Amino acid sequence: MQDLESLKKAIAHFKPLTEEAAADFYSIWSEHRVKRKEIISAAGEVEKYIYFVTDGVQRILYQDDHSREATIVFSYAPSFGGVIDSFFLQKPSRYYYESLTPSSFLRAPFDAVDACMQKQEWWSCNAFLPKKNSVSC
Repeated sequence: MQDLESLKKAIAHFKPLTEEAAADFYSIWSEHRVKRKEIISAAGEVEKYIYFVTDGVQRILYQDDHSREATIVFSYAPSFGGVIDSFFLQKPSRYYYESLTPSSFLRAPFDAVDACMQKQEWWSCNAFLPKKNSVSC
């Protein structure tokens, strides 16, 4: 799967995984596709997945009480997407995650990511820090 190879390259920028950690981590991802202008995650809901974008463009947006929208960030391949704070904190989001074009992803559910973090100690504090910024857990 070429998309999985892109994910592996992205993760390699953070910190190399042990063979065991890599087997666990890469096994939890599945393919997901959405159409143009589809709400992937809605405000008020807890983000269930972390996404790795393999194709398309998405945005995270805020909508106020008067239905005015503000785009917070765009995501596109190869990068991570989703409402990350809601995902890791498992708290309802204030934001929407919306596809602007037909989009493809690899996605991993919170329970599986959390299990990897619990099993592999360094994940809890170093998973998304660049190699030069990693800290001792």
